[in-house]
Amino acid sequence: MPPSRRKTTVAIDEGGADDQNSTPKAGRAKAAPAAEILPYSPAFGETGVVIDMDGAPAPDNLPALDPGGHTARVAAATFERDGYKHLIKAAEAVYSYPANGSRLSLPAQKMLNFMIHLAGSQNFANKLYRLPKKVVRGNHKGNERIFDAVKEIYESSLVVIGPFRGRRSRAELRILSSYVRPEDEVEIDSADIHFQFTDAFLELQRSSQLWARLSGPAMVKVTSTYALKLYEIGMQRYQMDHPSLTLDIETLRKLMNVPEGAYKDFGILRTRTIDRAMAEVNQLAPFRVDMPDEKFKRKGRKIEEVTLDFHAKEEEEAAETFMERERHAAGRKARRLGNVEKLEAPVPAVPSPPLPDADDAEALWAAARHALGARNVPTPLLRDLEAVGIEETARGSRKLVLRAAHAVTADTARRGHEATMRLVLSSLSSGSITEVEFRAPGKQRRA
Repeated sequence: MPPSRRKTTVAIDEGGADDQNSTPKAGRAKAAPAAEILPYSPAFGETGVVIDMDGAPAPDNLPALDPGGHTARVAAATFERDGYKHLIKAAEAVYSYPANGSRLSLPAQKMLNFMIHLAGSQNFANKLYRLPKKVVRGNHKGNERIFDAVKEIYESSLVVIGPFRGRRSRAELRILSSYVRPEDEVEIDSADIHFQFTDAFLELQRSSQLWARLSGPAMVKVTSTYALKLYEIGMQRYQMDHPSLTLDIETLRKLMNVPEGAYKDFGILRTRTIDRAMAEVNQLAPFRVDMPDEKFKRKGRKIEEVTLDFHAKEEEEAAETFMERERHAAGRKARRLGNVEKLEAPVPAVPSPPLPDADDAEALWAAARHALGARNVPTPLLRDLEAVGIEETARGSRKLVLRAAHAVTADTARRGHEATMRLVLSSLSSGSITEVEFRAPGKQRRA
């Protein structure tokens, strides 16, 4: 059987979802094997969430994998390196949807992603977690809205669909087992959000072998629930060998959290939700998503199945995405619709916008290489420099950090081309990045 196929496990009893841990405790009789949720692709006409990442039907009787999944290890390493700049979310959670026809609000969806990433930093341990309120404060103007979002998550369940002991089954998992809401909700950022996940939801994350790597700065800028869900799916798929995803219409509706009974006509569903979500995602994400008409599967005049294609952006388009994220949100929708050539609002000095992530740094450097080549900076020197990230300086400005493959490269760039690079970076970033630092191999970071 192909070794690339994946299998994940989640603790479910004979009757459905449960909050039991799948690992038997020491000194007790061996527990019954955990129920299996296998990656799969639904046959034509079926409704189900596609959690198969290779785009091919999953074979039967797959061998079990180690219960310690890759997702937990990646989440812990990512949190240690990036904090909340990048968020790791299990693919099974990305392709789940709220139960009972309900849906999570946009603030609740964003907060849940921060919660999952925090738990992943500690191997999804079953414990009471503490999330600093300042992490999510940018999208909530008061404590009441923050704890209302937590309550919304607490009252929700997620549905994961897949084969279960030889039969196609529906696993419904509660998300939170508890949370703490202080009686005196003081408007201070030092307050914390205390919460605990259910055992079943933790096991889903802990045993996962596949994940989505979300950009925190990009995610918080998304303004619709439909776009956020499409962004999560795209971030999980766009760098894969087979990045296309084929879905029946009912599954697409559920994945994008379209309210039950709304937009029953596909034409209205497309114009009100899908097209708008794709436009916003294409403006902010490192990939482009398209839904080609020629890939529609029809039965008579009725459209029964669509295909979403995810493609990584070219360097110049990725650089434009970086600059769009750096611009003020005012006028973003107008720029997306092409109603204005340029609409900038003054960027307040306090608070400063979040630092761009590593993907943005790479996109900025790719655009800078094009511009510097036109200014006669030697191409071999540019190829010998790699973007590390964007950091604050002691003076409060921002700098692009470049790592040189050789010490002589760093010295040559610093002596002969630093002024030109600073000018180009300032121009490309609309003045937000005005300095550059060259780090030679084997040397410690300069103070």
